[in-house]
Amino acid sequence: MAHPIVRNDQVWCPLCKDYAYLLKIIKAAKLADVSCKTIYRYVEEGKVYSVKIAGSTIRICSSCLLTQGN
Repeated sequence: MAHPIVRNDQVWCPLCKDYAYLLKIIKAAKLADVSCKTIYRYVEEGKVYSVKIAGSTIRICSSCLLTQGN
């Protein structure tokens, strides 16, 4: 597995083709006004870029998440 490319406090998202902030699952769910289960489904379906850190903790690309409603 390739390591994410980090610049300052943002990570390169291969889906958005830009640097973006990463969000915890619960914060992503609140921002998108959906359930945590929906966020996990987005990750599983490849609709949002995610990075697994510290074992099983997942972070979500904020830019991918915000484009889900469009």
